[in-house]
Amino acid sequence: MRRQGICGQLRATTQLRLARLASIQTFSANSRVWGDDCEHDLVGVLVSGYLRTQRHRIDGHRQIVSMALPGDFIAEHGRKLPGEVEAATSARLCRFERGGFRRLLEDAPDLARAVYSLRVTKLDQLRLLAWSLGALTVEERLCAFLALATRFMPYAPIARGGGVLTIDFPRADIADLLGTSVETISRITHRLDAIGAIRIHCPDRFEISDLSRLVTMGCIDETFAAIRFAASDLKWARTRDPKLPDAA
Repeated sequence: MRRQGICGQLRATTQLRLARLASIQTFSANSRVWGDDCEHDLVGVLVSGYLRTQRHRIDGHRQIVSMALPGDFIAEHGRKLPGEVEAATSARLCRFERGGFRRLLEDAPDLARAVYSLRVTKLDQLRLLAWSLGALTVEERLCAFLALATRFMPYAPIARGGGVLTIDFPRADIADLLGTSVETISRITHRLDAIGAIRIHCPDRFEISDLSRLVTMGCIDETFAAIRFAASDLKWARTRDPKLPDAA
């Protein structure tokens, strides 16, 4: 974690000062992390697991508006918005003491630049999600999701080409992120299997023999190479140094 995300963009002295503000906080799956009625700020880096930002309509329907991935910078403030952050899976957060972080942000230009850079990256991801919800069919959205998931979820290359993708957060969360239902996702994945776009090993494992085909079916040819995820940076770093620690 020191080599990517916020920490990877900081000088050693700033890393040391930031480490003095840090503590590891753990959350169980489906536990509440932050809500609109919270008086405290939430600032930190997600070490492992996934967090979902969600909102509920009057009829109780849930819409997930973003997912935080390992390596993402988390910053929620005491705003009054109809939303909350929950752990989609068990998760660990390297959390920073808010007062000290704000003071360090004002005093360390490299930290300010890193925060700005990560927020721009997150904004790009949110724009991609908003565009897909408005412009793509459900099948296209699912193809785009599966293709992008190879960048931040477990993806094991296989000898005959392609790889096996393991989806490691709940299917209900995928449905609420993509604006559809679990039943529709199941129906579309079986159709994709029938036409050879994927091969279903089990409900959460899919073999993708031709990733470029899935990218094309998801209408993300131009954005797939450009979109960045902190988690994919961490995965790359581990291939360079398998002993890279999990803690921020």
